[in-house]
Amino acid sequence: MTGARVIVIDDEREVCELVGKVLLKAGYDVVTAQTGEQGLELLRKGSAECLLVDKQLPGLGGLEVIVEARRLMPLLPVVLMTAHPEPLQLGDARPTSVLTKPFSSLRSLLDAVSGAIDSARAETGPLQQLKDRVAAVVSEIAPGLKKL
Repeated sequence: MTGARVIVIDDEREVCELVGKVLLKAGYDVVTAQTGEQGLELLRKGSAECLLVDKQLPGLGGLEVIVEARRLMPLLPVVLMTAHPEPLQLGDARPTSVLTKPFSSLRSLLDAVSGAIDSARAETGPLQQLKDRVAAVVSEIAPGLKKL
C-alpha cells in the first residue's frame, strides 16, 4: 500500500492528526480536511485510493460526502467513521466499511483502510487487465498511437 493516497475527513482536529500520523507511519500519502466540503475539494483536485469520513460533520454530513464522492469516483473505497453506529441509516451512501470511534486499536484503523483498498483493487483488477490488454493490442496494431 505504500504511497496510496488517503483523504481523511473529520471535524475534530485531533482525530485528523492521529489518523494522519498512523497512516503516514504505515506508508500512506495522507491529506486531511475538517469539513465535507474541504474533503470533496481535495478529491476533485487529485485522485485518492481511499476516503475516511466521519459520519457527523458540520454542514455537508458524512453520508452526503460519500454520495458525492461516489458520483465523482464510483469505485472509490470509503471507510465511514462513527461514534454512533446504532442504528445506522445509510440511505444512498454505501461505505466499503464502518469503523466505530473510539477505535478499538490503531490496528483496526489500518486494517479498515488496507481492507477497503484491497477490496477495491480486487474489484477493478479484471477491468485494469482488460485495459492493459487493449492498450497492448493497439500498440501492436498502430505503434505511433498513445497508450489509452
